[in-house]
Amino acid sequence: MPDCPGLQLGEDGEDHSGPMRQGYTCALDYSVRGGDSTGTATFDQLKYAQEVKRGDLLGQGLMYTLYGTAGAAATVIATRKRTTLG
Repeated sequence: MPDCPGLQLGEDGEDHSGPMRQGYTCALDYSVRGGDSTGTATFDQLKYAQEVKRGDLLGQGLMYTLYGTAGAAATVIATRKRTTLG
């Protein structure tokens, strides 16, 4: 279920609380002067945007994990005791 960060409007144009449903519109921005929504997104648009963001966050998480692992490995290699022969 997509999450509406603004005012959630049902098919009847009235504010609805709870989970967003098919056919609902999310008012992302609101004009104080006119009282109208100046930026809206449909259920499908919000669902797609959240899927894209989830993929981006997965990529970032993998990169940070690889970076941390490489850093830990470099630290272990650099600080291990070296044995001397003789």
